[in-house]
Amino acid sequence: MNTFTPLCMTLHEHVKDFFQGLHGHQSKTLSMFVMGAIRAESIVLPKVAEALLEESDAKAPSIERRLQRFLSNEKIETEEVWKPFLETVLPFFQNKSLQLVIDLTPYEEHAQVVYIGVIVHSRVLPLSWKVMPGQTKWDQGLWDIIEELFKRLHPYLKKTDCTVIGDSAFGCFPMVQLCQKYGFHYLFRICGNHTCERWSSQGRLLPSCRVSELVSKPGKVFYRHVRLWQEDQIETNLSGCWEEGEEEALLIISDRSACRKRIKEYKKRWKVESTFEDIKSRGWDWEESHVRRVDRVDRMLLVLFFMLWWLAHLAASCIHNGKRDRYDRHDRRDKNIFRIGRLYLLDIERRARKAGNDGGLKICQLFQGKPGQWIFSLRF
Repeated sequence: MNTFTPLCMTLHEHVKDFFQGLHGHQSKTLSMFVMGAIRAESIVLPKVAEALLEESDAKAPSIERRLQRFLSNEKIETEEVWKPFLETVLPFFQNKSLQLVIDLTPYEEHAQVVYIGVIVHSRVLPLSWKVMPGQTKWDQGLWDIIEELFKRLHPYLKKTDCTVIGDSAFGCFPMVQLCQKYGFHYLFRICGNHTCERWSSQGRLLPSCRVSELVSKPGKVFYRHVRLWQEDQIETNLSGCWEEGEEEALLIISDRSACRKRIKEYKKRWKVESTFEDIKSRGWDWEESHVRRVDRVDRMLLVLFFMLWWLAHLAASCIHNGKRDRYDRHDRRDKNIFRIGRLYLLDIERRARKAGNDGGLKICQLFQGKPGQWIFSLRF
C-alpha cells in the first residue's frame, strides 16, 4: 500500500511527526484509518476499506485486514499514544474558563465508555476516556475510574478555571469530593428524592425535606444555599427550576452561587448527546462497526476521537474565515461542525488537485510547527 493521494500523504507525515510513540506502520495505518473514515463518513471497517481504494492498489479485504490488525495490536496503548495530544492541545485552554462534561455512554451491550470532554462551540470534544465491559463486572469502581481520568487531565489544567458538568448519575457525594480534591468547580443534576435542609430568613435550620418539595410544580423556582443529604452531608448551592411543558423540575447543585445562570450552564451538557449522535446513528455509525472486545473499542475510539478534533479544527478554520455559507444554509444552521469540517477538507483537496498545488494541503494540519514545538489553536 504505497500509493497515497497527496492529502493522505500530508496526513500521514503529520501523524508520523506528531505521534512519535507509534511505529512507522502504526502511524501509517492510523492516518489511513482517519482518512478513510472521513471519506466514507463511517467508521465501519468495510466502508472505510472501500473508501481507501483510492489510496492504494490493494484489494478492499486486504485493506480491511490491515485496519483490523491495528485495532487488535496490543502494543498500541491508547493512553500513552494520546498523552502528547493532551500535552499539545490543553495549553491552548490555559487561563480560560473551561466546561468539562463527564458522561457514561453505552456501546451496545458490549462496553461502557466513561468519557470527559470539553465543550467547544456546539459539541463536546473528547479529552480522556476509559472503556469498560458492558456485561461483566468491572475490575475498578466508577469513582476510581473517574479519578484516573482526572489525574490524566489535572497536570495540564492547573491554571484553568474548570467546571465539571454531569447528569444525575454523578450528582452524589463521592463525585463532589473528587471535584474538590482536584480543584474543579462542579455542576451536577440531582434527583428529586434526595433530602436537604435549608435555612429560614432568620438563620434557623428548617426540618429536612425532599428536594422535589422545593420546586413542586411548573413555573416554580428555588435558588438557595442548602445542606444536602443525610449521610455524608455537604453544604452546597441548589438551583431548581420547573419550566412549563417539562415533566419535572431541573435540580442542579454547584459550589458556585445558586441562580438562573447555573440552569443555563447545565443545559450545555446536552451537547454531549449531540456529539455521540454524530458518531453513532447520525454520523459515523460507531455502533455498526461490529468491534466487540474492550481493547479494540478503545483503539477505535483513538481513531474516532483524533478524527473529531481534526474535523472540529477544520470547521473552526472554515467558520473563522467566513466560508461556512458555502457548505451550510445561512438562514439556519443545519450541519454540525464535523460535517462542515469534512466538507471543507474535501473542498480544499479538490481545489489543490485542480490547481496542482499539493503544498497548500499543509493548512489542513491539526498542529502547526515541528516536533517539540507544536502549536494548537481552535478559534471559531
